[in-house]
Amino acid sequence: MANKIKLVYKNIPINVSYKYQSGGKESIIFLHGLGGGMDYFKDVWDFPGYQQYSLLAIDLPGFGGSDRPLEFNYHMEEQAAIIKLLIQHLNLDRIHIVGHSMGGAIGLLLAREIKPIVKSFICLEGNLVSEDCTVSREAVKYSLPDFLSTGFQLIPCLSKNDAYAFYRSAESLVKWSDSGKLLEFFLGLDISKYYIFGAQNACAPVMSKLTSVSTLAIPNAGHSMMTDNPSRFYSELLRFIKQT
Repeated sequence: MANKIKLVYKNIPINVSYKYQSGGKESIIFLHGLGGGMDYFKDVWDFPGYQQYSLLAIDLPGFGGSDRPLEFNYHMEEQAAIIKLLIQHLNLDRIHIVGHSMGGAIGLLLAREIKPIVKSFICLEGNLVSEDCTVSREAVKYSLPDFLSTGFQLIPCLSKNDAYAFYRSAESLVKWSDSGKLLEFFLGLDISKYYIFGAQNACAPVMSKLTSVSTLAIPNAGHSMMTDNPSRFYSELLRFIKQT
């Protein structure tokens, strides 16, 4: 069952929906992608072995059950700041960040902000390079008014999310991905890091840039490997976390 907490960021009150399970001294934080929500990680709560960790999954502002304030800009670094506030509220330590797609970009920025308490970073086909932008780049081909009036109808996942938040998030995600900084940040992390991808995407352009990083393919899976093959995904994720 989801919890809600009112966080205040730059004088903007935002009710954030999250699910938290207290466990061991180490914590695993799950960050969803563009158009997604914490339900993408629904299988972790009952998966054997994770009970020894504290678990946190979040609906980012603008998505799922969280608020969608127009005053919030939905930039990747602002989303990271919201998560930092929640981490501080829960007093979490020794954190493993697991970021999927857009959540990977946000997770990287978060890791830089809370570096002393981050133990590992696991990138689940997180945005690192320009070619990682698919739906987000399609969205920003529209002007904001055109996207709000017609463009959002082309994106089925918006039914549970907010068109304005989606567009602003896509703008920021494309900008960060095109900058080259996300890949630089990821390769430069001096903590344990892992790149997990669906086997169907083994030929993605980013793979040639990750020769110095431990990578793992999840068989019978595409971009959403945690829902395509949850048994294999959560087994491999747990194996990596236990090794750190």
